[in-house]
Amino acid sequence: MAPNPSGSSRSPDRSVDVVESMTIKLSPGKLREFRNLLAPQYREHRDMTKRYNVTVPFRKDQPVTPEKLKQLVLASGRIQLLLDEQSSNDKVKRAKLAQTIAELLDEIGLAENLPVIRTLGTMLNAIFDRIYTGVHVNEVKLEQLRSRYGRQTVLYLPSHRSYGDFILMSYVLFCYNMAIPGIAAGMDFYSMAGMGSALRNTGAFYMRRTYGNDRQYWYIFREYMRQLIVAYDRGIEFFVEGTRSRSNKALTPKIGLLSMALEPLFMGEVPDLLVVPVSVSYDRPVEEQLFVYELLGVPKPKETTRGLLKALSIVRENYGTIYLEFGDPLSAKDYFGDGLNRTRHTVAPTFAQTLAKEERESIQDLANDVVHLQQHRMVLTAFHLIALYYNYRKYHGQTVTLGQLVEGVAQLGRIFEDLGAVTEVEGCTDVQKLCLEALDVHRNVLQLTADRVLVIARSYHDFSRVEKRKLKGYNLTDGVMKLAVPIFSLQLYCNPCLHWLAVPAMVLLAARSMASASGTMLRSELIRVVRELRNLYGLEFVLYARRETVEFDAALEHLYRQGLLQSNPAGHETLHLAPQTELASVYLSALGPFLCTYLQSTNVLVDQFRDKAKFTEKEYLAAVQQHVEQQLLLQERNVHPYCLSLDSISLALHSLVSLGAIRKSKRDNVYCYDLGMDGMIESIHERLKCYCSLLPFEYLTFQNAVTGCKL
Repeated sequence: MAPNPSGSSRSPDRSVDVVESMTIKLSPGKLREFRNLLAPQYREHRDMTKRYNVTVPFRKDQPVTPEKLKQLVLASGRIQLLLDEQSSNDKVKRAKLAQTIAELLDEIGLAENLPVIRTLGTMLNAIFDRIYTGVHVNEVKLEQLRSRYGRQTVLYLPSHRSYGDFILMSYVLFCYNMAIPGIAAGMDFYSMAGMGSALRNTGAFYMRRTYGNDRQYWYIFREYMRQLIVAYDRGIEFFVEGTRSRSNKALTPKIGLLSMALEPLFMGEVPDLLVVPVSVSYDRPVEEQLFVYELLGVPKPKETTRGLLKALSIVRENYGTIYLEFGDPLSAKDYFGDGLNRTRHTVAPTFAQTLAKEERESIQDLANDVVHLQQHRMVLTAFHLIALYYNYRKYHGQTVTLGQLVEGVAQLGRIFEDLGAVTEVEGCTDVQKLCLEALDVHRNVLQLTADRVLVIARSYHDFSRVEKRKLKGYNLTDGVMKLAVPIFSLQLYCNPCLHWLAVPAMVLLAARSMASASGTMLRSELIRVVRELRNLYGLEFVLYARRETVEFDAALEHLYRQGLLQSNPAGHETLHLAPQTELASVYLSALGPFLCTYLQSTNVLVDQFRDKAKFTEKEYLAAVQQHVEQQLLLQERNVHPYCLSLDSISLALHSLVSLGAIRKSKRDNVYCYDLGMDGMIESIHERLKCYCSLLPFEYLTFQNAVTGCKL
């Protein structure tokens, strides 16, 4: 397999090495640092009528109002140059163009209206009290962040698992008397009657999903971002992943907005920026079922104010807890170090320049590290561990009693603690009570029978009402949909654990694939095989080359401590695979669905697309889903309902493109694909078959596990 293209090929400089060390060696977060905003003692924090006296991240001598921001954009050199170019010294044309730009700024621009903020905050108080048992904020980290205020503009970069992320951020900041930043929002919200303007008045500024060839819009939005960095005192918030993760895993970060935000730093217009990764963890996302449907191919419904109000009016369920942590801030100036060469941008006006290739590469490195830091601070709830343990047992065809579940969750808590994760099991003296409370929140996914045996909840969804012509993939049968939905719901809660388990599981799988009869292997060969797995699954688990060595070493040490691998006392070059244990199956079960998905995807490519000149992604997605459905009906070994996930099927395609096994081209404005002739796709397919054969269990179709499901 080719080197991983998702990581930078250049050698990281000294400053990046410092940050690399810092991001890996962060002390683990502590559950005891979190405080529940819904607790009675925090009533004053949540009082939306309290005096508005907020701490501002970077107070200016003359604070800039939202209207002043627009004026600064209009008067900027970049926009004046645009006016000169497009008006051709025609005063009438220039005035008309200036009016068009002003109207676009009205579409983009944020506002601040304290009565609207108080009203929405009061509504959120009522909603949170009704559907959540806790909104937990890491107060220790929040106060550490406040102590860093005053010296530079702040970039808040939250994880994105729900539409509620940026609303929650604003709510928490207001509760703690900290200024609400300018928040980048998509046009989905802009078009919602009433809600679009309400969110604007709480700091949202709107951006179109794509600019296309609209140079005018790109210039205007880019300049608006610049003024937010240079002139605005309240900071900016946006999602570096770009969109919500439907799979509950991290997404490969996008650097468009981040590059715009960092451009003034590289151009020497600001001395520094404070980058704050923010982790938002949901016990149960409100969009849980919507995400499941989207992963199966059902299109996302259009967001409307009426739909939102209807949804809020009927919500009576308990969605458990939310955990929010403002992570350790990064000084952008320190992060880029010697790579911050501002002299290159002194030869021309800054508005007439763009970032150099190496600067964009450095920004991609930062984006990757931010996503890693977000995942590092996610709290794994009790149900994440319950779902992981239940799946592991079901893959072996075993039932799970409450007693076994409690013991298994406690063991998983110890494993994740050793890995450095924060879990709800931390410091828990009554794991059974914790499990029962989690099962009550998630009774739509897992339930206890009268005999206290855990079973998958029955699905009551009517799939006959789904508009099949709008499906993004294959027209799945109702029976397979009824099977898949509860399994997908369960997998959504296993997926956050993959940030911690993916690399150790790869090391364990690679060791199993190459161990000799005596169970020994060479460390250098193990590194090579693990690298191949990382390259293949780099997009799936957001793995990149700069972290390869340190993550391999950390995984190896963890597996040593768990007794799954052993080092040779005589030298580090030879390793020993411990005898097969139940614990090893826990790691491999977490990786298994993704091994099966990529195996089925490559099987389709080899069997159906080898002789096809060109194919589209839509054709590929439908073909894989159809093939997986057939395999499920036949109850084949290496298939799992999650193999129907369009998210993972698509990531498999793009991973194979990045490896060079598939070629990508554009024809008539449509991307097309074809298989390379070097046999790489066949080689990868054979490796995946080998890996799947090493799994110590048979994946069940869950036909018997899902009550009332008949295939």
